[in-house]
Amino acid sequence: MFLCGFAVVGFMPALPYSTPFSKSIVYALAQTVVIFPLMYLLFKKYRKTENLRSLYSNILEESREAVCITDDKVNIEYVNAAFTATTGYAREEVLGKNPKMMKSERHDAEFYKEMWNSLRDTGQWQGEVWDRRKDGEIYPKWLTIKTLRNAKGIPEKYIGIFSDITTFKQTGEYIEHLIHYDYLTNLPNRILLRERLRQAMSVADRHNHLMAVMSVDMDQFNKINSALGYPAGDQFLKEAAQRLLNCVSPKDTVARAGGDEFIIVMNELGGEQEAVLAAQRVIEAMSIPFILKKRHDVFITVSIGVTLYPSDADSVDMLLRYADMALKRAKELGNNKFQFYGPELGDKSFEHLSIETNLRHAFQNEEFVLHYQPIADLQNGRIVGMEALIRRQEPDLLVMPARFINVAEKTGLMLPICEWTLSASCRQAMLWQSEGLPSLRLSVNVSAAQFHQQRLIKTVEEALMETGLDPKRLELELTERVIIYDTQASIKTMHELKEMGVSLSIDDFGTGYSSLSYLKKFPIDKLKIDISFVRDIPSDHDSNSIAKAIIALAHNLNLKVIAEGVENERQYQFLKEHGCDEMQGYYFSVPLPAESFKKLVLDGKSQ
Repeated sequence: MFLCGFAVVGFMPALPYSTPFSKSIVYALAQTVVIFPLMYLLFKKYRKTENLRSLYSNILEESREAVCITDDKVNIEYVNAAFTATTGYAREEVLGKNPKMMKSERHDAEFYKEMWNSLRDTGQWQGEVWDRRKDGEIYPKWLTIKTLRNAKGIPEKYIGIFSDITTFKQTGEYIEHLIHYDYLTNLPNRILLRERLRQAMSVADRHNHLMAVMSVDMDQFNKINSALGYPAGDQFLKEAAQRLLNCVSPKDTVARAGGDEFIIVMNELGGEQEAVLAAQRVIEAMSIPFILKKRHDVFITVSIGVTLYPSDADSVDMLLRYADMALKRAKELGNNKFQFYGPELGDKSFEHLSIETNLRHAFQNEEFVLHYQPIADLQNGRIVGMEALIRRQEPDLLVMPARFINVAEKTGLMLPICEWTLSASCRQAMLWQSEGLPSLRLSVNVSAAQFHQQRLIKTVEEALMETGLDPKRLELELTERVIIYDTQASIKTMHELKEMGVSLSIDDFGTGYSSLSYLKKFPIDKLKIDISFVRDIPSDHDSNSIAKAIIALAHNLNLKVIAEGVENERQYQFLKEHGCDEMQGYYFSVPLPAESFKKLVLDGKSQ
């Protein structure tokens, strides 16, 4: 590949301009900014003339930066004097050849693939490359490549401008930069953040200013790595960092605290409202879709925790801790929310820790149990299935999932809980079958953590194989918010489940995105009308209209409809009259322990 043969032009904006080397970097950038546009204009004007090579030479020969120009087949057409000095190759040794002759073998195929993807999609690429001189020495370069296209948009030339950065890597300045800046985003890291924060607190004290610290977390960022790979995740973080920088003023600091968490230090605030506006700007900036690897449009939400100095805390550690506590509260409130710190959050944090500890003990002591809520045919009232619902059995109390699910999602416990629920409910269904009960359909909820893990398919296969349950009896309930995150990956996973014979339903339909185009793409079997619409029928006109519309839509798409939360006769009669297929809710039965559910079925309320 020609890319590995170019040397590097470097620019580190975070470096001070006082050192000779950093001044040379600034000069290199300025020269690069001038060269590319000038070359483009001359190429456009004179590409049909025989003097193209001499024009290039006149412009570029005196450049301090090495220049290499190739044709559309990536064969070298021109190199300047700096190129020969840097690489050790004479012009006649490289003209007509591919720059891959200088590759160092330090970069794998994926590295060069990402380069070419960037050139194809954006017309340019910049980064560090290790190449080999003529004498065999391997050395680092900072490379900038530009694609020149003709009037039809077809690439005709590739221009590489580069500099040897061996000296730079050997200087203490480079080491200092690595210590204080994040390698991926080039933002300050935690070490430099703490220093910047101390300085900002000192300035705020001297001038009696208000200062804010924001902790920004990208919700469910791990799904990008899982679905699209780590290179796409890195691309996302770099673009996210730039968006955050655009949301604040130059006097503020944006740092990467680690993973997908960023810290913003806002200086010289006139009041709390300025922090509110900044948080809103961050949410708006992140709501614009990210176009990642292979042109995937990825939508992401953020959660933001905010604390103020000097009103909330008087130390760096406490400010960072309080911002993190506020962040956790914002995540509990849902997507795209921000939360200011308050004393009550300290109590909330202790409660969160207590619940997490209890959950881990529950796994060790096998305290989780399943209750089953009947699913009934609306036309004849017979039980046709059951939904498995998890509970935690304490000595004197049955703990509902609402008490611990949010904590489980935030602590990584949701995945093992879901896997246990699937396996245990399949075993129970087969036990009932061996006892002579009718073969009822088993419905199990799939969480976001479970659906986007690559082992979901394997988990379902293992549960069916170990228990012997017929896949046609298993129905997995997915929410719109889960499957809409990455539609292509979701469709692939859903088709694999369907090939196994498993049924799929959309839970809480109408409360998420509800795009008709997605309904056409997703291989689903059933829509579940959310309880928020069922609750107010038939007294509320809007709820009536929505329920009827969902039923009609589903039937036109050859899908079944189930209504959850049916609690009274009026709701039951309305849904039956308008053709809803199935129902579940307290009107028919509350969720029951296994033995009570078995008795209900044996009493004759099943088909």
